[in-house]
Amino acid sequence: MTTPGYAYVCKRPSEEDLDLLWAALLAGIAGYVDAICYLRLGGAFAANMTGNLVEIGLAAAQGQWGDALWCASLLASFLFGVLAARLVLRTQHSARLSLLLEAAIIVAAATGVLGIAAVPVLAASMALQNEAVTHGIVALNVGFITGDLQTLGERLIPAAAPGEPRKRDNRVWLLLTILVFYAAGAAIGALLAGWDEAALILPAALLATAALLPERWTGLAAERH
Repeated sequence: MTTPGYAYVCKRPSEEDLDLLWAALLAGIAGYVDAICYLRLGGAFAANMTGNLVEIGLAAAQGQWGDALWCASLLASFLFGVLAARLVLRTQHSARLSLLLEAAIIVAAATGVLGIAAVPVLAASMALQNEAVTHGIVALNVGFITGDLQTLGERLIPAAAPGEPRKRDNRVWLLLTILVFYAAGAAIGALLAGWDEAALILPAALLATAALLPERWTGLAAERH
């Protein structure tokens, strides 16, 4: 029952609120998927290509060429995912389809039918997500944590001349959100890794639900940045 004289108005979330929510969700998914891949699907990463590149160098130095080629395939899959995401964004002008494709890929990996091939497939899905984020949602990476840390440092101490007023920078909170939720997602993924590939159903369901919400709650009708 509403109080007489008052009407409940369901306000559309602000762009800043949407940025924080998307950053939290997508960074959490990236960390979660990385944890499952690392713990249950061969010890490699789906989102963290820096880690995979280090693995290539380590394997090559020890003459483990099969392992080096395996990690190199993940980099190639990620690049393929970036190219696919660019085509989707060019034709659809929205990140929604990329996120739905990502959710479908994660579901396929969760079935277990892909076996070890799930890792490069998931790497492509993480590229779809990251490209959708940087060009259709919050314009920040949710998988390139090294770059986010550098950007955070730059935002904390802006390059301004002495005596100039310091402007408020909402991106600091956005970057902190990405860092915290990436780690939180990895922690949750580690706790649920006992379910093996089936644990991937959770991020797929969350992502698909978020992407299918009406535009007023997601901002996905068109590129916002």
